[in-house]
Amino acid sequence: MDFEDSTLLEKIHNDALRVLEEVGVKCDSAEVRQIFEETGMAAFDDSTGHIHVLKPLVEQVLNTTPKRNKYWIPENSFGVGGTAPFVYDDQSGDLVEPTFEHLSKIARIVNDADVINFMARGVLIKNQEVKVMDTIIENCHKPIYVAAVTEAGIARAKEIHESRGYLTIQFSLINSPLNIIESMIDPFLSCVRKGIPIYVSSMPMAGLSGPYSMSGLVTLTHAEGLFGITLAQLVNPGIMVVHAGLPSIANIQKNYAVDLGLVSHNIANLLQEKINKMLNIPSIQTACTTSQDEPNKKSEDDAVNGYALMKKHGFHQIRHAFGFLKELISFSIAKLERHIDLCRETSPEQVPDYEIDPYDPEGFEVIMRNGSKANYMRDDHTLKNTGKYFLN
Repeated sequence: MDFEDSTLLEKIHNDALRVLEEVGVKCDSAEVRQIFEETGMAAFDDSTGHIHVLKPLVEQVLNTTPKRNKYWIPENSFGVGGTAPFVYDDQSGDLVEPTFEHLSKIARIVNDADVINFMARGVLIKNQEVKVMDTIIENCHKPIYVAAVTEAGIARAKEIHESRGYLTIQFSLINSPLNIIESMIDPFLSCVRKGIPIYVSSMPMAGLSGPYSMSGLVTLTHAEGLFGITLAQLVNPGIMVVHAGLPSIANIQKNYAVDLGLVSHNIANLLQEKINKMLNIPSIQTACTTSQDEPNKKSEDDAVNGYALMKKHGFHQIRHAFGFLKELISFSIAKLERHIDLCRETSPEQVPDYEIDPYDPEGFEVIMRNGSKANYMRDDHTLKNTGKYFLN
């Protein structure tokens, strides 16, 4: 079985369509419910609070959403994406609060690096949306991903989009599994109505907020991504939307912390990317990162495994590929600089040993059973698959 196995990809895609139709997405927003219900191809279930979206509506939307070749970031692009709340001090090993000096330095490094094709914030500077955007574009001329939920931030993003271009706003619209984040609805709809390009992100974690099998995990991730794309296209047909489903794995041995250093984490994200390629839609995933809390030999090996897999099989965009450390909590500038060299030097021949798990026929059933409640850690499906999947 390989990443281009159309049978596996189509099964996962069809299961995701079934999730939206038969399981639905929990949503308290009357406005969002109305947007869907006015199509005549979606319905709200008062007993569960879920919107159910019929398969023909999603398929119709996939015909109107801009295709992959219309997006300005080319195939096989690594980038600095993500938002660490701390900077790892490479001298002391302490975690420190990010400053604009850190952000400027990261942006300049990205701008000068031949193997990096785009930039998101990298680090979190609170309540400074406009200044963060201005700092990034002052120091980096490459395509950017930005955060904007305030009126001032959205207005500035629109100005940059219309003058400079190459800007996409990041939205985590769904909290896995299948729960719309109500606080995100107003800024999301505001950006979509203004025609600003967006990405729709979700991050189910196998064993915690998603099924504990490869195809089941990607199914849930894909369903959540498709919901966001569908909502955006219904509000503003033809708006540029990037599928940013980020399937991840909870390490059951480490108190269910997200484990980003696994080869299987890279594989899950490659599978999601290949489904998006099959659908010919823009795609950004997470890979080439680590579960280490400091830069070391293991974090380098984790990155090389990811770079080699991506280079061997091809992809659209990969975020978190350079400076991030364990659980995306901190960002090391020294790691960013070192891993630029590693990425440049890594060849497809360095790909690690791996297997792609076969399709799990129980994947849809466990999603149906759990619905919008995160009961996966106690589900029999997780218990019986522990020690069977996501071993490396």
